[in-house]
Amino acid sequence: MKKFTSSMLVAILLMASFFTGVSFGSSTQGSSNDYIEGQLVVSIAEQSGVYSIQSTDHTLMKSASLTKSGFAIVDSLFEQDAGSFTVQSLDSAVKATAVEKMGLVYLVEYSVKDYGSIDSAKKELKKTLDNLGLKVRYISENRKVYALETETMQDVSVQAIHNNQRWHYDMIKVSQAWGVTTGSSSVRIGVLDSGIDSNHPSLSNLVNTSLGRSFVDGTTSDRHGHGTHVAGTIASYGSVSGVMQNATLIPIKVLSDSGSGTSYGIQQGILHAANIRADVINMSLTSGGYERGIDEAIQTAVSLGTIVVAATGNDGLSSISYPAAYSSSIAVGSVTSSRTRSSFSNYGAGIDVMAPGSNIYSTYPNGQYTSMSGTSMATPHVAGVLGLMRSVNPNLTPAAARDILRNTAQPAGSSNQYGYGIVDAYAAVQAAGGGGTPQPDRETRTTVQTDKTVYQRGDNINITSRVTDQQGNVLQGASVNFTLTRPNGTILTSAATSNSSGIATWTISSNVQTMLGTYQILAETTLSGYQPSSANTSIQFSDSGGGGDTQAPSVPSNLTSAGKTSTSVSLSWSASTDNVGVTAYEVYQGSSLAATVTNTSATITGLTPNTTYTFTVKARDAAGNRSAASNTVTVTTDSDSTPSPTTPWAPGVSYKIGDEVTYGGATYQCRQAHTSMVGWEPTIVPALWLKK
Repeated sequence: MKKFTSSMLVAILLMASFFTGVSFGSSTQGSSNDYIEGQLVVSIAEQSGVYSIQSTDHTLMKSASLTKSGFAIVDSLFEQDAGSFTVQSLDSAVKATAVEKMGLVYLVEYSVKDYGSIDSAKKELKKTLDNLGLKVRYISENRKVYALETETMQDVSVQAIHNNQRWHYDMIKVSQAWGVTTGSSSVRIGVLDSGIDSNHPSLSNLVNTSLGRSFVDGTTSDRHGHGTHVAGTIASYGSVSGVMQNATLIPIKVLSDSGSGTSYGIQQGILHAANIRADVINMSLTSGGYERGIDEAIQTAVSLGTIVVAATGNDGLSSISYPAAYSSSIAVGSVTSSRTRSSFSNYGAGIDVMAPGSNIYSTYPNGQYTSMSGTSMATPHVAGVLGLMRSVNPNLTPAAARDILRNTAQPAGSSNQYGYGIVDAYAAVQAAGGGGTPQPDRETRTTVQTDKTVYQRGDNINITSRVTDQQGNVLQGASVNFTLTRPNGTILTSAATSNSSGIATWTISSNVQTMLGTYQILAETTLSGYQPSSANTSIQFSDSGGGGDTQAPSVPSNLTSAGKTSTSVSLSWSASTDNVGVTAYEVYQGSSLAATVTNTSATITGLTPNTTYTFTVKARDAAGNRSAASNTVTVTTDSDSTPSPTTPWAPGVSYKIGDEVTYGGATYQCRQAHTSMVGWEPTIVPALWLKK
């Protein structure tokens, strides 16, 4: 294979250090000019009866017009000409599927000095190929991004499951899943990363280097560290344990020892994994923005039965990164030990599930063990669960696997922040094996209330139902069936679906003929994968002269925030007055009821760090009359960590994301949590420090 000194890069490693913070790259990474100068990736449609793969290769290799224009075909994904291209023999089924979905893909080089811009080079290449009678599908840059490196820390303690791992395996119920299966050597997991240390004492029995492949150098060994850490979470034994305790780990090296590669190399790695019939591909990396070639390579692998799982990214942004954002990938975000979204974890549309990714303990090269943080660390938890699922059901399709992960996930919060929830290994393995979804741990909780308890004819009855799981996490998409039973036994029904705050509502009007007396209201909730639940309440209709209590309490005043943390807000207010007496105060988070208390203070928990919330309070009396809302209080929860003040850079210091230091007369901000050492000064390792 022809070597290219310009072949820097493909994928940011979605990782962080063994302390707390993470970084995914600076805001400049993935920009429009972030590509390899002098390289283009071109896809040409196979034209049946006109050009075969062989004839297209021949046309390109022998084309004088290409050479005259300064272009050279230096590699092909399908490598018909083994004398010039990398030898990657694809079997006929894989090749046919890949060509159908991806076209004929080539890596082209040109002299930068011959063209004023990459756009002019693309236009000239397109014109030349058109003149050769070839049908160009696309021409794209060979984009690059930058890997982040971290220091390691050795831990010499030996346990079946290291204490540092217990919290994240308990969270996703791995030990219960092991009661069904611990994995199988017949399950192949392709780790597209920086390689794997196949001699590691916790990995050596599981790594198959003969099935592995390097697309950046001549060995699948890991001298960077990221790939070995990821692999150990998927499957390992001895001093630590992976989600799987038995599997075949396949090192597919697409990132060099410095943590770099090419988007073209990612396509090669995906096709190799599909060609060796990998059950699962783990991609704890990013290729920057959308790349049609990678998208089509993933589609090819999935259509051949390989499940692809990828990390959402570590920017803390409200949009997920590629390759997780491709529709054929299963996208994984990160949560902390408190089951809240890690502050670095990207979120938004497209997230499938969450998994532990903050401070994850796993294997590291040269027999070491260390902790890292990032969506890189969350993704292999899910890859391991998928491996367990394939262990009990080898015929499980990628689409069915995704559905099971979603339907069995543990609710954690809004779908925008948490997707379908935190992965549940036990429930997923049970469902994959045909045992159904275990129900005892997945239950709905329903409450129902009205805006008053005593109504007059002509009033509207406003009914609100709130749906959560047994931990109090709101459930969106639940079906709530309302039934109102009149005093004479006749009924009125309606149905609603809970919104992102877990709220479903029903408003009923009344008139001068509305029957007086007691009405019963029932709310019944159902949600796929959960046990149903219900709640009921009653109201009274009296005539205007009935003398019932219709006076609402006074408005609560002086609502203030009495304190806050990263996940909670404490509130206090002045008491209301009422002609009969105030029986409760209702605290609203936005328009959703967050708490009901009898005193004049409350603490709202389960909030997201560094997020702004608004709160109001209403008073309620024994007759169900409610006051108007109090003044509004806006509170922003604390961040996970607070950057330290600016100090001179020094070796041997543990730095967090956002920390600022001075060095050489300039100020730098930490982009990657790490412990400093001599040789890692801000001017030497820009991946760790951003100059301000």
